Amino acid sequence: MKLFVLGSTGFIGQRFVRLFSGAYEIVTELDGSDRTFVDLTSYGTTFEFLDAHRPPAILNLAGKSYHTAGNDAEIYESNVLVELNLHEALDHLKLDSKIVMASSSAVYRSSTDTVDEGAPCLPVNTYAKAKYVQERVGLSYHPRQRVAIARLFNVIGPRQSKEFFIPAIIERLMKFRSGETKEVRLKTLNAARDFIFVDDVCGALRALVDRGASGEIYNVCSGRGVSIPEVIDALKDILGMPDVPLVAQDEFVKEGIGYQSGANRKMREIGWSPSFDLRKSLETILGEEYGI
Repeated sequence: MKLFVLGSTGFIGQRFVRLFSGAYEIVTELDGSDRTFVDLTSYGTTFEFLDAHRPPAILNLAGKSYHTAGNDAEIYESNVLVELNLHEALDHLKLDSKIVMASSSAVYRSSTDTVDEGAPCLPVNTYAKAKYVQERVGLSYHPRQRVAIARLFNVIGPRQSKEFFIPAIIERLMKFRSGETKEVRLKTLNAARDFIFVDDVCGALRALVDRGASGEIYNVCSGRGVSIPEVIDALKDILGMPDVPLVAQDEFVKEGIGYQSGANRKMREIGWSPSFDLRKSLETILGEEYGI
């Protein structure tokens, strides 16, 4: 089956293409041998691209966050406008392409209770708000179009940007280990996240492309919240570093979410379950990036 993967050069997109290029005929937004990006914020370009390839399925992993965008407008444009253009072009071309859209658990509010897909949404920053609006745009085309929403929790894996928590803390621990620093500084120790390894996420996205129900939202998560001290303890154990001075600045987390864990029952019902626990995830990251 031909699958259009949008966001193919991103952290998740690159991994998905590598893992499943044999399972699908993958087309990306990189056009031709010069590897230039097709501008899907342009409706005309989107229409022409979809008309040329007519993919039965589209995996939309595109969208800038506050880590990569220069301003708030870029976040909305790369998330909401691209989604709108895809649906409008499919309408006008009368294509029955299924869209699996990657959203974020950031749309939920912070909660010490496990959140399922029916939990209240309270997006608190621009990225979360843009993702929530993107979801509403996509679902507004159901049932005349097929669309499924993947709410991704905290994805981790090798070669992730150092802007994110796990790669940032690993880098700081490695600098301490080499003697480059005398302490490890953190924004806060008072937070918990549901971490999910990138390969498990890619497997979940494939399951949604193949079997996800239209009009449905699916949490892609491990089903377990992990505190920051637990992450650090696991890393210290793997690295053989029992004594590490930690300095917490007690800053408010940028995502606006202190505590979060997700329920993944709906994903399990379509045959997916995570295969990486936290330790295996961290060992894989350290092995691929640092040879440990």
